[in-house]
Amino acid sequence: MALTSLSRDAVPAWAKIDLQLHQPYRTWFGFGRLRCDWCGERWGRHGCHFRGSAARHFIATATVPQREAALLSGDINPEDLRLHRRYRPTGAHRRRPSPWPAPALGVQAAR
Repeated sequence: MALTSLSRDAVPAWAKIDLQLHQPYRTWFGFGRLRCDWCGERWGRHGCHFRGSAARHFIATATVPQREAALLSGDINPEDLRLHRRYRPTGAHRRRPSPWPAPALGVQAAR
């Protein structure tokens, strides 16, 4: 009975935590490039890779009041609202193919 009366948040905790942890800072005594304070990656338009994926997941699963609260608190910015899932129309995979041919199944290598 208690489980049915509790509200369930659709946004996973990892997305909220990553939005809090991955924040920008400037290198070289405040004059250098922006980097992520948590993972050290270069800070791009949507932050580091982990913050971008957390923002994308947050936008996809959050309700409108949650989005407004996150915008007011500064966890996400208006540009994050335009994030979309990465889509490759060709179906190409990011990893390059191996330069070695795959071993045939059932064929044992000669020793």
